[in-house]
Amino acid sequence: MYVALFLLLQTVLGANILHIAPVGAGSHHIWNRALAFGLMNKGHNITMLSHSAEKEKFKNFHIILLEDYFDKALELFTADSVQTNKFLDVKAVYDFSLFSCDHDLATQGLKTLMNYPRDFKFDLIIIDITIEQCLYPLIERFKNPPVVAVTPFLLPPVLSHLFGNPLQAAYMPYYNTKHTDRMSFLERITNFFLIHFEILYRKYIGIPAESKLAKKHFGENIQSFDEVEKNISILISNYDPILSFPLALPPNIIPAGGLHIEPVKPLPNDLKTIVDNAKEGLIIFTLGSYLRSDQMSISKRTAILNAFAKLPQTIFWKFESEIDDLPKNVIVRKWLPQNDILGSPKTKLLITHGGALSTQEAMYHGIPVIAIPFNTDQHSNAGKLASRNMAKILNYEDITTDSFYSAITEILNNPMYSRNIKQLSQRYKDRPEHPLKKAVFWVEYVLRHGSANFLNLASRDMDTYQAASYDVILALLMGLYLLYSLISFIFTSCKFMYLRVYP
Repeated sequence: MYVALFLLLQTVLGANILHIAPVGAGSHHIWNRALAFGLMNKGHNITMLSHSAEKEKFKNFHIILLEDYFDKALELFTADSVQTNKFLDVKAVYDFSLFSCDHDLATQGLKTLMNYPRDFKFDLIIIDITIEQCLYPLIERFKNPPVVAVTPFLLPPVLSHLFGNPLQAAYMPYYNTKHTDRMSFLERITNFFLIHFEILYRKYIGIPAESKLAKKHFGENIQSFDEVEKNISILISNYDPILSFPLALPPNIIPAGGLHIEPVKPLPNDLKTIVDNAKEGLIIFTLGSYLRSDQMSISKRTAILNAFAKLPQTIFWKFESEIDDLPKNVIVRKWLPQNDILGSPKTKLLITHGGALSTQEAMYHGIPVIAIPFNTDQHSNAGKLASRNMAKILNYEDITTDSFYSAITEILNNPMYSRNIKQLSQRYKDRPEHPLKKAVFWVEYVLRHGSANFLNLASRDMDTYQAASYDVILALLMGLYLLYSLISFIFTSCKFMYLRVYP
């Protein structure tokens, strides 16, 4: 018995894990890094493929850098040139994925990983499957160990469906809309078409394009992406039913929303002095890692600064370059410890683009929000908060000094927003275990058992039309049509015969 227990423990403790985190966004790296550190702290050795470097070295955590990415990628995004058409926004995501693939497959970092000894063994691979399926051949390169998929991108319907979750288009809002789970008929029509459009676009355009590119780098005989995905055990998602809308999930999708949120750490001395002197409270303004505030048009920047100048609060603005003529109450920094400032009792408001991690941190700390969504899930995140009276939404193109100032003062002067989001924070914190602990457990579960495919719904092996019973509905409609045609034919024939007998 003790020998068996020892052998079981050996299969878990000290595993060698490859963590593929290719999404070139700071938020994705923060989330993936939190999971990797949770595993590292359990004694596992983590090798992470990422675009983000580490400032310090760790014994059991090693970065292989996909170099020179952000300078190219940031050129694709400016606040004044964001796609607003929902269907073209879907295409833009897959175009961005292909752009990222084209870059990453040619990096020295990927060559470094590919040049590992042929017999080098990873006990498990974690892969962020939000985009860049072109890196799937790395799984085969290391002899197909157990695989765990992750996505910091909440839970996109297309990925949920990939793991067998039946489409819930009637109450699962598509991620680039502001819909809630209580949609009108017209919203449900839009939601239905957006979800199915992405499923079809991914299957017939996005995946084939990345597969073609991958074959140029890994060879023509790589496994089909469909086969790779079928062999991925579970999906750990940055979704939580308290922070988002409730959904029915199959057992192979693990909700771990907010696993990146850490206890508040002491602020650097310069920021601590500013916070201590903020007698009227603090406001944080940040547009995340891609949308640069210093690339705003001069008119928008001026409108925002004029609104800030009218406020008594101290404002921290994540601004990526030098700026002149700042109001005395505005402090700019190229980087801010956002979670730690949000945890300060002096913080009154977060102004954000609506990224998942930012809104989760605001909800965790009970800080109301002004959301300025630009693309993808930012619209959905903003809509979730606004529908619960925890936030206000501003369209970037509509920002003026008056509209910006009005939104800020409404949030600050109406206790409803703060009260509602603090209540949500209390609900989120009242849970049996931290989401990071849950995620680490399920990674180790796959390590112990070698797979978790026994958790799959049968729908994971079905086509979309089968899982959603569209073929059954079509057959029933055709049957009704044939029955109607038959009855009409019989009625017409009887009427014709009657008229012949009784003219």
